[in-house]
Amino acid sequence: MANQQALSWHGETLSPKASIFASHNLLAVYLLAIGLNSCVFYLFPSGYYDHNVNLAFSLTCFGLLPFTRVEKLFSPLVHLASLLCVMLVSYVALYSGGVNSTVLVWLNLVSLPVLMLRGPLAALQWIGFVLLVIFGLYHATDQGWISGHALVSPQAVPWAVMQNVLGLASLMLCVVLFDLLHDKQLQQLDVRNKELKATHEALLKAQAHKDEFLAAVGHELRTPMNAILGFNGVLREELSDDPEEVEVVDHIRRSTQHLLQVVNDILDFSQLQANKLSLFTVDFSLAELMEDALQPLRERARDKGIEWVGELDPQLPARLHGDPQRLRQILSKLLDNALKFTATGAVRLHIRACDENILFEVIDTGRGIPLAQQAHIFRRFEHADVQTTRTYGGTGLGLSICEKLVLLHGGQIGVNSQEGQGATVWFHIPKVAAKVAPLVPTMALLADAELRILVVDDNALNLMVARMQLQKCWPKAQVVTADSAAQALVLLDGQTFDVALIDMVMPEMDGMALTRQIRLQFPAITQAMPIIALTANTNPVDRQRCLDAGMDAVLDKPMDLDQLTRCVSQHIQRARG
Repeated sequence: MANQQALSWHGETLSPKASIFASHNLLAVYLLAIGLNSCVFYLFPSGYYDHNVNLAFSLTCFGLLPFTRVEKLFSPLVHLASLLCVMLVSYVALYSGGVNSTVLVWLNLVSLPVLMLRGPLAALQWIGFVLLVIFGLYHATDQGWISGHALVSPQAVPWAVMQNVLGLASLMLCVVLFDLLHDKQLQQLDVRNKELKATHEALLKAQAHKDEFLAAVGHELRTPMNAILGFNGVLREELSDDPEEVEVVDHIRRSTQHLLQVVNDILDFSQLQANKLSLFTVDFSLAELMEDALQPLRERARDKGIEWVGELDPQLPARLHGDPQRLRQILSKLLDNALKFTATGAVRLHIRACDENILFEVIDTGRGIPLAQQAHIFRRFEHADVQTTRTYGGTGLGLSICEKLVLLHGGQIGVNSQEGQGATVWFHIPKVAAKVAPLVPTMALLADAELRILVVDDNALNLMVARMQLQKCWPKAQVVTADSAAQALVLLDGQTFDVALIDMVMPEMDGMALTRQIRLQFPAITQAMPIIALTANTNPVDRQRCLDAGMDAVLDKPMDLDQLTRCVSQHIQRARG
């Protein structure tokens, strides 16, 4: 601690090893310098006092040199050396004029080594002590206890000159040592800065690898889930006459959806931690947002006998501007939590105006949250208590993700609850009006249309799932598949399609590059052919990349059939005018 204080008090800090090395070397130089100075006065005595005291002082200083490497003795040695200096000077002053003695010049230098080795506070303490010594010599001289007559003789003059010369040389030595120490610090800081820069670059590279890894793992996990959920729907229809088999199929679907949700939470949390998740803002309908949040859990609430209610403030505008996907994600997690912890009663979602904000409240009649535990529920990997984790499971990321998403919107989130009396989890975000007028609602969903649909995906299983899902939505459609971008370009060169569904991630030429090539190579055809991206990546940045490449919309894998039907129908009708 002492050596670090000595080298960091003026605002620059050495590494611990460099600090110890520099401090101990400086202390050794200090002891060596005062010992040699005293040797000079021993060899050239003034004759006014016993010069053997100089020899004793020098031998003491030289004897202390080996102990400068002992870190615990560092501070005591600094103070001991300074005390010996003051005692030697005081002793010589007693025999050479008291307060008028030229030897007092050395007292002015005592605090400098202390300043360099122990910092300004210790130096100020030694300055105070030196002033007390000088005042004591003055008082002793004034009282006549010691002679105040500075002796002037042929022998005293060179001795006095030697005092000033050696004192000035010692002062210059302090300045030089301080300058060398400062240069050493700058060199060490430069080395440390380079190490920190290298570490920072390594961390950035590691973060990039981590992001790439998570994106790849997420894509690889979501791709088979797309097939599982796709085939699950087909299997359910085939077994619709056997309730027991349907129940098994539904268990598979729910388990897969749960696993998909865990994967999405991990990917979202990673992006939020790295500050790489951005909002994708569009105009949206508040009523649709509320219904989209309530609908997936309505059946579960009905099975538990829970009243499932949504209330929308009529004073709010019908359409707002924001990120409906992320708001739906927040509401879904809060509603899922409320339903999980509510055994009887009701769960209500209220959306209302609150000054310049929109206030969302999820109110339940469940077990409630003790006041002492409410501060912890938004922390990552934490539940209200251990028993909650054992009883209800979960990763502990849900509410942490909600908090980060709300903060990303510029809002706040909180909870009001009493144990045994339910809970209200609320959040508010700034109210931003819709940018453009609402679109005219689409007419039919083109369910009976004889569409020609092109699907491009390098994964054969995904092509099979997409074909089956599209045929389920449009039984009369002709679905043409291509397993590469090159094959898609060949098909487009000789055929026309009403819509193209293109996978975002493909080898050789990905979905964005293929879209740009299609728009460039077939401008006449593609004016009337919407291109919709299919992706297992949920990052809004990837969605925006698809749109910037010329795609009309983005559908996530696994595909939701209702969303697929609405999206394709809307864009085909818009293209047809």
